Amino acid sequence: MKKFLLKRILIMIPVFFGMTILIFVLSNLTPGSPVDAMITADMTPADIEALYVRMGLDQPLHIQYLRWLGRLFQGSLGYSFRTGTAVTGVIGERVGPTLLLTGTALALAIAAGVLFGVAAACKPYSVWDYMASGLSFIGAGVPTFFLALVFIYCFAVKLQWLPTGGMYANASTKDWMDVAKHLLMPAVLLGISMTGGYIRQTRSSMLEVMGEEYVKMARAKGMREKVVLYSHALRNAMLPVATQIGMSVPFLVGGAVVTEQVFGWPGMGSLMVLSITYRDYPVIMGVTVYTTCAVMVVNLLMDIIYALLDPRVRN
Repeated sequence: MKKFLLKRILIMIPVFFGMTILIFVLSNLTPGSPVDAMITADMTPADIEALYVRMGLDQPLHIQYLRWLGRLFQGSLGYSFRTGTAVTGVIGERVGPTLLLTGTALALAIAAGVLFGVAAACKPYSVWDYMASGLSFIGAGVPTFFLALVFIYCFAVKLQWLPTGGMYANASTKDWMDVAKHLLMPAVLLGISMTGGYIRQTRSSMLEVMGEEYVKMARAKGMREKVVLYSHALRNAMLPVATQIGMSVPFLVGGAVVTEQVFGWPGMGSLMVLSITYRDYPVIMGVTVYTTCAVMVVNLLMDIIYALLDPRVRN
């Protein structure tokens, strides 16, 4: 197991540096500059040049990256060009809401995907199977932003059951019931976008496993159907589902950008869009570091779970 984990960690190192280099280059190659948003009518060319020097933007691109990397190794992500505050503080304010939204959405997606997938596999071409197929089609085929607008129109505008967006009705009076009301629509929407893949994977894996000899043998011994289903079939069927969950984490982060923008959720996705708009390179790189590390850690955890479910992958 130690050798397996060491191999996975060593693979993560070049992936991390590759992502930081790619995002750093793409951010600096986009048209515009952080200085453009700071230029005023009374500034002279010398003042503008001084801004470039103060921000370190007068240096070649590779020098800028090496300086940023040096600060990263010292435990600093720099300071935001837009607000002048530490990037770690800016990101720290947004990590909690993003983890709450994506964690809730992932839990809902896994629960619904496994439940509908198992039900569809146990009773093919039944009402459960058709319901699972319909939910899978909606999650895979309907764009997230369109479904978000439908949710807002139905549940916030017409029925007025839920708020249209944000995280709190009033930031000065925060309570969990208020947060739950604001969380419900974006979390369900983000969960639906992933549920389809989990349903299809669970259904196909269950149908394949239920035809194996050991499942037939368990039934021949007179075991109860629930024991056969959950103790024998589902555990082995979860192997490819675990892989599907690990592969959906980058999509979850990407999908949260759209969802947070539509619902005004104060998370990392909306922060990334705002930083790109203002060409706030330190914050863009800070979000990239946090997101890349989060994705790699989740994938490592999924590899560990996969290894525990199937010891053959440790070799």
